[in-house]
Amino acid sequence: VALETASSRIEAAKSGDIGYETGTFQLSAKDKKGKATTTIGKYVVVWKKQSDGSWKAAADIWNADQ
Repeated sequence: VALETASSRIEAAKSGDIGYETGTFQLSAKDKKGKATTTIGKYVVVWKKQSDGSWKAAADIWNADQ
């Protein structure tokens, strides 16, 4: 399985504690019969800053183009 992502926009709130990222993805894998498949789509991730200063994904959604 291989996942490639390309961010198209990353923005943080003025407060600095929450932000979001949008972009595209390509997921390559093999189906149950071993045939290679590729899924292309878009994603959104909402990031929340943690008390230790790190960022953690609070919510996300991934949608295939087809």
